[in-house]
Amino acid sequence: MISHSANWGEVKAWRKEARARILAARTACPPTLRQGMSAALMERLHPLLQEAEGPISFYWPFRGEPDLRPLMRTLAAEGVEIALPVGTKIGEPLTFRPWSPGCAMARGIWDIPIPATDLEITPQTIVAPLVGFDAALYRLGYGGGFFDRTLAARRKPGEVIGIGFAMFQLPSIEPQPHDIPMGRIVTERSAALQPGIGSASPVCYAEESERNYAGDFEAQEIAAALQPLAGLLSGERRPLLDFIYWRLGTEPEGSSASPPADIDNYLSRLIPRVADNGIHAALQALRATLLP
Repeated sequence: MISHSANWGEVKAWRKEARARILAARTACPPTLRQGMSAALMERLHPLLQEAEGPISFYWPFRGEPDLRPLMRTLAAEGVEIALPVGTKIGEPLTFRPWSPGCAMARGIWDIPIPATDLEITPQTIVAPLVGFDAALYRLGYGGGFFDRTLAARRKPGEVIGIGFAMFQLPSIEPQPHDIPMGRIVTERSAALQPGIGSASPVCYAEESERNYAGDFEAQEIAAALQPLAGLLSGERRPLLDFIYWRLGTEPEGSSASPPADIDNYLSRLIPRVADNGIHAALQALRATLLP
């Protein structure tokens, strides 16, 4: 992480790196793992949106984002009016068009599908995809400024729900005056991340702690424990491990240690001793990636 006293130039450069690290790690996760995490996320999100004010704006999945299209179809069948965002120019607010299952689609900015209609509607609830996020509910996006400008331009705030994977929770995105926090953030592991709620692994993941739990590992200890696993990952999956090293603030070192015979047991003993929620969830993803 960077210093809290950093200027916008330094923050912008750090965000660019963070964005690249996260996107590489997200796409490195096996599709079946992302599908499972998306399904768990939708289970937490569905009851919240059943109580939300419509229309509800979703998004079309892009670059490994949680795929919420099954939930979009479910809510549409329940009578909820669904919208999709449309970006026309970098730095300009989004507009929103109505969507329904089977409706005609066109290609928008970044080649993302959008409803093929000129009709615009105003959503009262916005489901906003996250690249990364922090416990203060600030969102790291793709850098185009679409969502920040959209939220700033809204006359009626409505509800904004950030959606992302738990492993990409950062200590802070170093929020700037133009950043607007989400109303809440939902991940596959939590439907109640709200301001003021802290994160500590032994509390949040107490069911995973061993009876002989002996305190949290330091970053260097975690990094050293991961060294024997490096050779087990293909080049396609390696960005996930590189992301964990980046979050730990360290670089991998060459190691001649042999991989553990029982990977599941090895990581099951390591993970409960990791206090950072994001790293904790990333290690869970790593375990799922390594296990057959």
